[in-house]
Amino acid sequence: MKWNMKDLYKERWHKGPPPSIGWWPTRNYSNRDSAAYRWWDGEVWSWPAFMHESAVKAARWASKKEPKHYCFEWTDRPANWPERSKT
Repeated sequence: MKWNMKDLYKERWHKGPPPSIGWWPTRNYSNRDSAAYRWWDGEVWSWPAFMHESAVKAARWASKKEPKHYCFEWTDRPANWPERSKT
């Protein structure tokens, strides 16, 4: 899976939970420049993972629950992500 900063600056953003579990491009309501990838576990967002971080670090952040999970927007997964990651 290749991450691209352009994917984090799309115009179409959604509030509320995404349609499925997995990694999603996200940003904070109050800081629109806070774009990062977060894991959605079906109930809570994870801590942010950034594209310069390793897969090991991203997995570590995915295991950490974000206490302010209600303040994020998400956008569609990038077109270049594997088909199995899309809903």
